[in-house]
Amino acid sequence: MFYIFISIFIILPVIEIATFIQFGGLLGTFNTILLIFLTAVIGVYLVRLQGISTLLNIQKDIISGNAPIENIVGGFVILLSGLLLLVPGFVTDAVGFLGLLPFTRKIFANLLIKRFMGQYGIKQPEKNDNIIDAEYVEINNEDEK
Repeated sequence: MFYIFISIFIILPVIEIATFIQFGGLLGTFNTILLIFLTAVIGVYLVRLQGISTLLNIQKDIISGNAPIENIVGGFVILLSGLLLLVPGFVTDAVGFLGLLPFTRKIFANLLIKRFMGQYGIKQPEKNDNIIDAEYVEINNEDEK
């Protein structure tokens, strides 16, 4: 846990500052700042669209009787992606946009589900296709006498 905080509060800002310097050198200061605000605005718009879509998918799952676990965790990934897009920086924006793409969001959601299920000792049900269909007849020994 300590290493996570070190990477968030020390290593990530250093990486973000380095990318600011690189983009500032290529695009100029004003264009770099404009690009940061533009990615935040686009990110908020996409989070809103994806969030509404995820809520509708959760509702469909509930109506059909399925557990909406993957969609709920997908909604959590969308929330985290929105937070990353609001943080100024190009690296966090890239990770945030990856969380908004349906394909990569599903990968992130499955990783989170597997991590938390394994962490709390919950085993995933094994898919067992060995179904035996049979008919039976009860035999009562008293009827035979």
